[in-house]
This record gives sequence, structure tokens and C-alpha cells, in this order.
Amino acid sequence: MAKQTGPFNLEGTIGNVIFYKRNGKYYSRSKGSPSRKKLKHGKEFENSRRVSSEFGHASKFAAKLSRSCVGLLNPGRHDGLHGRMTASLQKVLQTDPVSEYGSRRLRFGNLDLMVGFDFEAMPLKRLLISLPTLSQQGQIAQIDFTGTKSLVKNCIPAGATHYRVDFVCCRMNEVSAKTANKRYEGKAFGIDASLELIGMLELDFGSELREEEILFIVMGIVFLQEVNGKMNELVGKRAVGVLKGIKGDLFASR
Repeated sequence: MAKQTGPFNLEGTIGNVIFYKRNGKYYSRSKGSPSRKKLKHGKEFENSRRVSSEFGHASKFAAKLSRSCVGLLNPGRHDGLHGRMTASLQKVLQTDPVSEYGSRRLRFGNLDLMVGFDFEAMPLKRLLISLPTLSQQGQIAQIDFTGTKSLVKNCIPAGATHYRVDFVCCRMNEVSAKTANKRYEGKAFGIDASLELIGMLELDFGSELREEEILFIVMGIVFLQEVNGKMNELVGKRAVGVLKGIKGDLFASR
């Protein structure tokens, strides 16, 4: 706020400056930020509200997915993970052909865009010649490791003598925002053993998905070192990524 000086006193708006009178004196100030009411209802902010709504939706479910997978991740902080995941989920929202801009939803978008999303610094795809294939029937997801072969040798952390493949099934309801997850821990194999030894793995996530639900199957590879017959994890060396995103209507009863 500045006091007006000079032979003339003004009231009104010129450009970005507002001139006004208060208690018999004249002042000027620059225009401030738009009011909350304008932001919520002003036509000129309609696009901003749509962007904000979809960003908030993606951010909320990024937080839910990352929290569901905490037990599968390397211990410690994961700076930048939430932002990367939010950006990836926004891309899924943008492929929703059904809903209006500002109200687009993950369950109508292309969930395949999340396949291979890495939670950790070590990319899952770099360790594998190919990702295992997935099919489903009812509440069962079948993961077939035929053709996945051995881990890529020059990507295996130094000191690793064994590895283990774990999974998390993260189930999220886009309407109620409820989540549920199930963790599956595999058995240890020698570091040179082919992943084909895992064979066909069945993951049961409890019941068929509802129309408003989506399911993310997240796969993690844990590296172990055998010392005096005891298996110790190589801390911070896990590779964790999204194997598949599934829509509820894929499992719906017909």
C-alpha cells in the first residue's frame, strides 16, 4: 500500500494498479492474488481447476500405491518417488476417453502405461531379459516365468549369491479411495539359477475386482548373500517395478 501524492487523486484501476480512498486519504496498491471464491467459481480459472483436480487425484493414488509397497522397497527415504509416480499416473488419466477433462479416472485409462515403472534406482527391466507374462481368471492372477531365463549378469550387485522374487498386489477403489494389499514372498534361488524355476505362480487377491477398482501387481527382486549358511540381504540393492495394472471390468462376472 502506498499513499498517493501529487495534484490529482485517483480512484479505480489502471493496468495492475488499484487506486482507492480510505478514511479521506488516497492510496494505491498492486492487484493481489485472486480470491478463493474466484479460484473456486471464476470462469477464467476453470482450466486451472481441472488441472488441479486431476493432479490431486493422481497424487492421492500415487501415495496409496507407494505406501502399499513399502515392505517391498529398499529401507530408507525415497525422494522423488511420489512426484515420478504422480506424473506417470497423470499420463494414465490423460488416456481416459470416457470422462470429461478434470474428472478423468485411472480405471478408464491405459494402465499399461504403468508397466515397468521403477520404484528404485535399479531398473527391473535391466535385470530381466523379459518380464514374466500375466493372465487372470476371477480373483487369481497367474504369472508365468517361462522364457524369462537368468538375471542379466552384469547388472547383478557385487557379493550377491542368491536372489528372491517377491510381489505385492495393491487393490485400490477409485470411488471410496479404500486400498488393500497382499504380499507374497518367494523362495531363494542361486544367483545363476534361471527364473524359469519359479514356473507358474498364482496370486490370490481375495475376490473379484469391482467395476470401480484397479489392481497393480508390483514385482521386486531381492539380492541375498549366503554367509556361513545364513542368508543376509544386500541392503539397498532391490529392484522393484510394476508388472501389471488391471481394471476391475477385466475380472467382472459375466
